Amino acid sequence: MTANNETEALMLDHRTIRKFKDQPLDSDRVDNLLAIAQRTATSNFMQAYTVIRIKDKQQLARMSELGNHQFTGGEELVMFIADQKRNVELAQKAGQSIEYMINFDRFLGGFYDATLAAQSFALAAESEGLGSLIMGSFLDDVQATIEALELPQYTFPVLGVAIGVPDDKPEKKPRLNKSLFQMTDKYRPAPDYDAQMEDYDQRVYQYYNTRAGAPRQEKFSEMINRFAAHGNPSRDAIFSMVAHQGFKLE
Repeated sequence: MTANNETEALMLDHRTIRKFKDQPLDSDRVDNLLAIAQRTATSNFMQAYTVIRIKDKQQLARMSELGNHQFTGGEELVMFIADQKRNVELAQKAGQSIEYMINFDRFLGGFYDATLAAQSFALAAESEGLGSLIMGSFLDDVQATIEALELPQYTFPVLGVAIGVPDDKPEKKPRLNKSLFQMTDKYRPAPDYDAQMEDYDQRVYQYYNTRAGAPRQEKFSEMINRFAAHGNPSRDAIFSMVAHQGFKLE
């Protein structure tokens, strides 16, 4: 992989930061990063997402429980929410049916918008030398997350993003070989797929076995088999909670 400019070098050097220094960020700085993220592509220009900055200490403690990560207050936590509520209200004020505003397609549109904005926010923060942690763990108890954030109908939590001054620099996780995920014209696995996967298995094993902090002996395929053998019952309610928030999934 070759970086042809500073942006590419930054993206190639990405790593998830889970420890932040106790150096709270200036509020205007975070506002600016969110304004930058707002320029991200949005499905049909509907801008169907909302961000919620977590400032209250008790609320931050609650989000620590829900996200299974201890926030200290040195970092800034922003929740990215799929939000069709604004657009539903505009349609209703115009006397329009909201049938096509709350279907699964529109839910996905809001989900895309929130996800893309979250990634842009994290990347903008990293461009300023900050670290980022993108979290989907708030969906482990989606009902509690909805209640904690007091989310109304036609909204749904997507991701939490914490940014702050990094207090560690973990090793970069090896990514899949190019031939395992990049194809041309049609879905055609590489002819030497098995050999390529074994090579990647060994690279992942080496990473886990030698990394600093919590090393373990596990290949990528073994990790996937572990996930396959043990589901996440706490997420079984996600589909029903999407419906509970007012979206029509049929």
